[in-house]
Amino acid sequence: MLSLALKCLMGAVAVLLIALLSKSRSFYVAGLVPLFPTFALIAHYIVGTERAATDLRTTALFGLWSLLPYALYLFTVYWLRRRVKIT
Repeated sequence: MLSLALKCLMGAVAVLLIALLSKSRSFYVAGLVPLFPTFALIAHYIVGTERAATDLRTTALFGLWSLLPYALYLFTVYWLRRRVKIT
């Protein structure tokens, strides 16, 4: 139960950090916070301790492949921001 509470606290800290950074002069740094491996570390630790080593390797490879759609998402946000107004 303590482990779950710690994971929830880490998530809350990440969200708080994003909110604070988005209001600062360095607002662009807020976009880097989700890339910090807080959640990846948690996921990889859980998979690494509860499953086989090959499962952890598969998880890491899947994470690498997920960078492609994330890059496409970021490009889309960049491109659409000039054309679509956010209310």
